[in-house]
Amino acid sequence: MRNIGILAIVGVLALSFAGCGGDYNPPPPIVTGPGLVGFDDTSSDTSPLLTVTYTLPTTPGTVTVQILSDLASDGDIAFDPVQSSFTVTTGLSPVLFGIDSFNFNLPEFRAFLTFPLDGVTGQPVVPGDAFILSASVAVFVNLFDFASTVPTFLDLVQYPFRGLAAIDFDAVPLATRPVFDFFASDLGFFVPIDVTTLMQAAQFPPALVDFQLRFSRDMSVPPLAPSSSPAEVGRTVANRPRAMEGIAPRQPATAKPLSPAEMAARRR
Repeated sequence: MRNIGILAIVGVLALSFAGCGGDYNPPPPIVTGPGLVGFDDTSSDTSPLLTVTYTLPTTPGTVTVQILSDLASDGDIAFDPVQSSFTVTTGLSPVLFGIDSFNFNLPEFRAFLTFPLDGVTGQPVVPGDAFILSASVAVFVNLFDFASTVPTFLDLVQYPFRGLAAIDFDAVPLATRPVFDFFASDLGFFVPIDVTTLMQAAQFPPALVDFQLRFSRDMSVPPLAPSSSPAEVGRTVANRPRAMEGIAPRQPATAKPLSPAEMAARRR
């Protein structure tokens, strides 16, 4: 479990307006700060969960399966804009995305989740020829700091199974969905996110072996300012590192990588 020092103070001025019917006290505005969000990934009770409903070409009826994310693949990448360095962390909880305002350099985190679709981790299988009717991912928010709302990008990406690397921070997404918000009120709760279009993209032939997601903060919204509309979106682009340049792994994954033979056998 990673512990992050927290000190966030936001002052809100309440204005009172006098009217014929009495005083009116408007609610405090929603404020978008730098924002740091963490997902619990410690047990089957709180780990991210993918729920998929699909049909098969030759089988009548629908099938619904649930797949837990793979802890050894899950992780985050932090980009330090001052040091121009990347820190890759896997196999630890919480998995983070957003801006760590407690750090003087204001590193940006991006979170990565992997849901194997071929049953390699003992979870249910989603066949490569399945037609996706619906899909959602539920994440348990156990850290939320420095903001009341965090505008969020969610991308379908692809990287080696249990092989997250710094270059994946800025990897071009295979597909994306509209920007949405996490709220401070989400802390301590599961948040369901519709990923139907991303799962459908993952099934486009040849179907992906893993359903892999990247969470990042919409950097077009300035700190401590009202949230922008979905049309006003922007992404941070960091310089891609050369091999092993600026990468500082803090701890290895909790599970051993699959052998080359096991990786070669992964098919859907």
